[in-house]
Amino acid sequence: MSRILVVDDEPTIRTFLFEGLTDAGYTVTTAGNGAEALNHAREHGSDAVLLDLLMPVMDGLSFLRERQAQPDLARVPVVVLSAASMDVLSAATRLRATAVLSKPLDLDVLSAVLQHVLRRPPRPVGTCPICGATPMAELDPAAPLARRLRAVHSARRAHILLHSAADVARMPLRQRLLQLPADRRDILTDWLYRDLRQDWGDQDRRSVYSIDEALSSPGLHRLWHDMVRCAYPGCCHGG
Repeated sequence: MSRILVVDDEPTIRTFLFEGLTDAGYTVTTAGNGAEALNHAREHGSDAVLLDLLMPVMDGLSFLRERQAQPDLARVPVVVLSAASMDVLSAATRLRATAVLSKPLDLDVLSAVLQHVLRRPPRPVGTCPICGATPMAELDPAAPLARRLRAVHSARRAHILLHSAADVARMPLRQRLLQLPADRRDILTDWLYRDLRQDWGDQDRRSVYSIDEALSSPGLHRLWHDMVRCAYPGCCHGG
């Protein structure tokens, strides 16, 4: 069951939402202001927050600002429920509130909004080295790392297959590779196509770097020129 944190200084509204959302199958906790909500979120966590804006001690806008500074909390969707002016509601939107609803509340509308924001959001899987687009994929944050990596690589390969052979041929590095003798291009060719299929410039513990970044390094330029000039049979430069 999804955990919902209701933040409102009006006891009647907290009770109304607690009873309605509990009947709908959610696990509901409440807080009377933004400071109480932050403490609860740090200690217990929530899957979504329903937030009033006009509250004492810490108002909703201050809560949203604090939320942005905390990575774990910033990932939690926040639905603003308020009778504030349009300027205040717009300020909440600029502070990355997930959705904004005006009071008085309609439980059916709120339920539909909650169902939407609680769906696992698609996440970016990197920047395509061919077209620069940012494909998205659904990733289960609770899944093992190996399974999440397979999902990322699968989404990247699916995107690459949308490109034509002509798109791939226009990549600057591929054109440079084709200028090398066939028996000297193995190492960089393997690197290029591995990055093209799945790595996409990942910079992690495996020390995999993007093609463009590595091409700017003096060490790689030296290797490139050595490969072009070296005529020794079976040399390491050619693989």
